[in-house]
Amino acid sequence: MLNTDFDVLNNWMFGSLNELLKGIDVNPELDLIKMSIGEPQLNPPEFVLEELKTFASDWGRYPPTIAIPRLKNSIINYLERRFPGTQKIIDANSNILPVPGTREPLHLIGHIAKNKQKNRSVAIVTNPFYHAWRTGAIASNSEIYWINAIEANAFNPELDKIPVQTLKNTVIMYLCFPSNPQGGITSFEYLEKAINLAREYDFVLAVDECYIDISRLNYEKPIGCLDVVNKMNGDLKNIVIFNSLSKRSNVPGIRAGFILGDKKIMDIYKLLVSNGAAPVPIPIQNVAAALYDDDVHNINACKHYDKNFVIAEKKLHRFYPKLKIPKAGFFLWLPVEDDITFAKLLWKDFSLRVMPGSFMAFSVNGFNPGKGYLRLALVDNHIIVENAFERIINCLSKINNE
Repeated sequence: MLNTDFDVLNNWMFGSLNELLKGIDVNPELDLIKMSIGEPQLNPPEFVLEELKTFASDWGRYPPTIAIPRLKNSIINYLERRFPGTQKIIDANSNILPVPGTREPLHLIGHIAKNKQKNRSVAIVTNPFYHAWRTGAIASNSEIYWINAIEANAFNPELDKIPVQTLKNTVIMYLCFPSNPQGGITSFEYLEKAINLAREYDFVLAVDECYIDISRLNYEKPIGCLDVVNKMNGDLKNIVIFNSLSKRSNVPGIRAGFILGDKKIMDIYKLLVSNGAAPVPIPIQNVAAALYDDDVHNINACKHYDKNFVIAEKKLHRFYPKLKIPKAGFFLWLPVEDDITFAKLLWKDFSLRVMPGSFMAFSVNGFNPGKGYLRLALVDNHIIVENAFERIINCLSKINNE
């Protein structure tokens, strides 16, 4: 009676972490610190509240599927600042739709790719993975082909290793840059190759850019898919790009962002939302417009994360003298000998909750690309982050009998 395809979702990272720590008491002498979830702890910009007050009466109106004019203009202006040349290739009425964050559209886009052509039943998903990519792959009625993102390939999933027959059977591919959890960035050549593969084998290329505006300020901004499209004659064919305000603007509760891409895909997505999904409420669209218009709060957030990474680097130097700080994102992908054991020990003795990398990846042929790593979210204030790394150092000392 029930669809069992989604049973696999019971084995998701937060559920697995809860099960791992179930029944283990934390150290009562230490306050609990959570580094397991990527939830920004900075306050939203003050103008968010004013925007909600100004447009409070619009809660009484059904939201449109498309972006209101103000939000369209704000997104176009943001894109032109972030990816110069964008205005020449994008039609706000044809290529952009507002979305309630990225999780829902990453899932729904799988439905659009479903049954695209007969006998094509593969979804290519980056591994380690964000759970919405796997959900979208399942929604496309496809077998998942995992492409590993490991340090040896700079956390860029190995496109060259995908068999030709797999590519021929592919309906959708999920990539994420900057990558979650490693904070890896990519190159023009890599994205160009991914785009060319999508067009050659006619599948949807879903590029998750949730962390595109969270990067170290002493480096160049991470390259985005639009940077490549701008130099490839501006053709958005087969491409969908996902952008969210959750991380950029510290408003995960607002549920706002946009998707951008191939007009044919956008038209189908618009129909799907109109008939059975959630449009973005008008007050939220106005808040989103104000957030996309303002870069100052985003730069301040990046400064905050930069300082937290400096703290991490200094604190961990004794055990990690060659620690690589990611150029983007706010996670530290920390190599450890045994991520499961280490996570349990940090919880039990040091009241610190972290995410084992093993829970973020799928094992293929006995290899799990997340094994031997911890994902640490450096989102709290500097004092808490410093305290957390002191506990990690103490845990490392205990393991090493120091």
